[in-house]
Amino acid sequence: MSPEQAEMSGLDIDTRSDIYSLGVLLYELLTGSTPFDTKELLKSGLDEMRKIIREREPVRPSTRLTTQERGKAESRKQKAEIEADLDWIVMKCLEKDRTRRYETANGVAQDIERHLKNEPVVARPPSVGIGCKRVFGGTSCIHGPPGWLGWRWCWG
Repeated sequence: MSPEQAEMSGLDIDTRSDIYSLGVLLYELLTGSTPFDTKELLKSGLDEMRKIIREREPVRPSTRLTTQERGKAESRKQKAEIEADLDWIVMKCLEKDRTRRYETANGVAQDIERHLKNEPVVARPPSVGIGCKRVFGGTSCIHGPPGWLGWRWCWG
């Protein structure tokens, strides 16, 4: 279930909701687990489950691998293989804001092909502005009310 489906706001559901689901599948293929703890979701009830999907950011696949299998040589090897590009491809699929996800499955496939050919991928870590937007609750630190002070906080 994508964040926009969990919101149940009447927002039209489009291909980007499927991209979110594809991201969940890729995450599970890379780590062996879903982005959110299944037991916690089942225990929490429907309303809390929807809130978790809408609001909580999943950890990157490489981070999940290191916390799941701390100390195993195989885990370290897997982490090194997925650390950069695949991490960001999956996380771009799992973006809460659907406008920052891939628009089509073909876009995901092209980025995976670029990764396999050792070419630069479209998916990148969130910008500083997006990170500040998440911290300040919806306003960019450069353009929003925090203004210059927010900008100084983000950039040190």
